[in-house]
Amino acid sequence: MNRSYIWLLSLCSLGSYAQTEAQLDSILNSLNTTLGEVVITASTPVFQQKADKMVFSVENSALSDGSTVLEVLGRAPGVVVSQEGELSLRGKKGVSVMLNGKLSSLSAKELANLLRSTNSSQVKNIEIIANPSAKYDAAGNAGIINIVLKKYKMEGLKGSSYLNAGRGRKNRMNAGFNLGYTHNKLSLFGDYSYTFRGEEEHKHYLQDFYNDKNPNIIDKHSEQRITSSEPLTSNNFKLGADYNVSSKTTIGFLFDAKIGRYEDYTKGYNMIYMPVSTLNSHVNTNNANKEHWYDYTFNLTGSHLFNEKGRKVDVDLEYETSKFRSRQLQLSDVVLNNSTANFYNRRGYIPSNFKVFNGKVDFTLPIDEKHALETGWKSIVKSNDNPSVYEFENNNIWTVDPASTNHYKYNEQIHAAYANYKLSLEHWSFQVGLRSEYTQTEIDQKTTKEYSKNDYTKFFPSASIKYETDNAHGFYASYSKRINRPSHFDLNPFRFYDDPFNYWQGNPKLKPEITHASEVGYTWSKYLIANVYFSLTNDVMTNVYNYQQDTGILVSTQDNLNKSYHYGANVTGTVSPFEWWSMSNMFNLFNNKYEGNYQGTEINSSQVAFTFNSQNNFTIIKGLKADVNAQYFSKSNLGLYKRDGYFDLTIGVSKALLEDKATIKLAVTDVLNTVNYNVTGDNFNSSIHKKYDLDSRIATLSFNYKF
Repeated sequence: MNRSYIWLLSLCSLGSYAQTEAQLDSILNSLNTTLGEVVITASTPVFQQKADKMVFSVENSALSDGSTVLEVLGRAPGVVVSQEGELSLRGKKGVSVMLNGKLSSLSAKELANLLRSTNSSQVKNIEIIANPSAKYDAAGNAGIINIVLKKYKMEGLKGSSYLNAGRGRKNRMNAGFNLGYTHNKLSLFGDYSYTFRGEEEHKHYLQDFYNDKNPNIIDKHSEQRITSSEPLTSNNFKLGADYNVSSKTTIGFLFDAKIGRYEDYTKGYNMIYMPVSTLNSHVNTNNANKEHWYDYTFNLTGSHLFNEKGRKVDVDLEYETSKFRSRQLQLSDVVLNNSTANFYNRRGYIPSNFKVFNGKVDFTLPIDEKHALETGWKSIVKSNDNPSVYEFENNNIWTVDPASTNHYKYNEQIHAAYANYKLSLEHWSFQVGLRSEYTQTEIDQKTTKEYSKNDYTKFFPSASIKYETDNAHGFYASYSKRINRPSHFDLNPFRFYDDPFNYWQGNPKLKPEITHASEVGYTWSKYLIANVYFSLTNDVMTNVYNYQQDTGILVSTQDNLNKSYHYGANVTGTVSPFEWWSMSNMFNLFNNKYEGNYQGTEINSSQVAFTFNSQNNFTIIKGLKADVNAQYFSKSNLGLYKRDGYFDLTIGVSKALLEDKATIKLAVTDVLNTVNYNVTGDNFNSSIHKKYDLDSRIATLSFNYKF
């Protein structure tokens, strides 16, 4: 095929997750290594398609310096990061996140704060697993993202340090180092990072309320404006050791600590017009929310190789304890109030004690050169204790609010067993597996004396088939069944106030989602990867908003709809138009369709959408590089609501220094200041319009040194 045709094809194409291990299906970067007078040029893949995942080699990309892990995830093929930090994959929510192969137990908000405070230079790879095998946890109906952090195991002392300083509407700074020392049988490693991230965002909420008898008439209109300042400070550090007891046995220990503080200061106002031409109430708000967390993880691993054929056992034991504290103060200045609602000053104390134990054992059992069996067991035991207290001020006296105060205890156990069989032939490879998971949950609301217990067993089959020709063509198909369980935060019925007019409330009756996912794909050399996919989700969870007309409060929660359909197509094209320019263009066309009944209203929401991503790397002169990343996200639906399209352009220039041991980089994200969008939707008896003006245009200067 002529190069110009390949280039044109790549300009309207997208990244997908084709399942082939051939090196020809990878996007390549060139690395030069000097050995005396000899120069060796090696090709290292940035995007590599393997049998069960797509691997994004962050350390070999232009995004490896001067970014946070959450920002890098937002530029990975098919991954979208919401304003709250929630991840979606190929336009579908419900992504599970693993850190070094271990499933994260953090809530979406806690995980987002962790990823915001982790520097991208610490990341080795990001693995995107769209259709996981039975070996993986069944959690995550949109797939799994595994973030693999660097670990130094070269003989002697190795390490790196970094310092980043940035400015958006507020200042940002990130500094840290990581070290690794290996001698004979012992490897020691550790890292530390400090992060400060200032952020200022503007939000504008509008809502119209229709007449019950005539929906064309608007009875009431509300308007709210908010400006928030959200500084985040964190200290994260790890310390670990690996010891080779023998040539076949290795044991390891890791201690991981995360200590952080997040603050949210918001000022704004809320106006209610009833009727729409008459101002009924006007309240100015001033809110402060201070959160602290202390998270400690202890991990013990062991691996033993039984024979030279690869028969081995891996054991992993992990204990995590986390303390979370939140103090809220919400002040209301009533300018006008012609309604019957009372607008009190409020304060809240929200502690949380979270504990998780993970234990698993995995056996790899090769039968012969063609046949292999994997099997194992995993147990997860979680507990969370939330004794929250909210108070309101009336006549200068603080009184406990019984409608908000609650002591909530949550316990969860998941026990799983799996078996996975693999068959490898000359051109064919097959994989089939079955995973069984038993789940037990307990919700004890001590304040209201409500107790519920639920247990169930689910089976999760998976299968894949792949065919590769001798001339760089590949074909594959796969299927898996997945589950997305509501978190302890989703189930917690007590209120999390953003301000006096907005709060989140969990739903203890929320049911888990069950998804059946399949895809078929094709690969051709390094030029083209394409696939089509389809998934059906039952009891799909979606965000809903309930408006309390007597108080003017907008309540956010989650509920189950009957089902959703998600289907689409991926195409990716890669090319180097010139030796100094490498380009990868990615296109995803998909449709999310929701069906169900909510509050007596039939729901049938559908939206065709697409995402486009173009990553361009330029070698200006030796040691001087530039990168340009452009992304467009079209209008898409979020359950019952629509999010408008938006565009993101990021540019960067980097220079190698000190014989390529150091790198200095200047980058600007959201150059055109276009990562702002609207969320709209009909909420049965009203319409909602939310405008987000994010703090996304940031200039960052970073310095990275390796030794």
